Amino acid sequence: MLLVQPLIGHRTVAGGIACDVALSAIAAYIFFIIFTVPREMLLALALLVPAFASNMALYLLSDGARIASEIVYHCAMVGFLGFAVTVILRDLFRRTVIRFDDMVGAFCGYILVALVWASLYGIAYLIAPEAFSINRDISWRLGEWHRRRALFDYLSFTTMLTLGYGDVTPVGPPAYTLTWLEAMFGQFYMAVVVAQLVGLKLAQALRGDPDRK
Repeated sequence: MLLVQPLIGHRTVAGGIACDVALSAIAAYIFFIIFTVPREMLLALALLVPAFASNMALYLLSDGARIASEIVYHCAMVGFLGFAVTVILRDLFRRTVIRFDDMVGAFCGYILVALVWASLYGIAYLIAPEAFSINRDISWRLGEWHRRRALFDYLSFTTMLTLGYGDVTPVGPPAYTLTWLEAMFGQFYMAVVVAQLVGLKLAQALRGDPDRK
């Protein structure tokens, strides 16, 4: 969906709705896969429902009201995806045996972290658009919901990977703080999670891999 949504989400209303429905289905799948404790499920649902509602409301509201709905959407997604990453990491650090699913989960958590920051950038832009300097060749993407969301997804992944192409640049608060926090968290995630996986895998090898028995 990260590949498809930027290509077709802006072309027609039907295409935008289809992409948003697909993304909502993925979020629902995350909900049922990651959250298994009733208390956690209630909290995750309380975050997910406003995200669904505000996303669909964007197709019905006037331009003035859309900004408030976008902020609600991004805030709800920050909470939901951030909570999902927290549960993934908590369960990962409780493991004594690492299997393929755990490695996939760690990678998925890394992607979800980038999407959390993409929503934070979306909120920052809506509140303080002057905090970003956008190259004129791509600045037109800010005028449409799906293109703008894809642009901040791109900014988030390039920041977390410390690529820094310079076509989207923080030039003021709160963008300054968000970018260095994401770069730092991305490096921390890789160092700590990979160290955990490697450490458990080594311990597993020393005592004999139970998957081979």
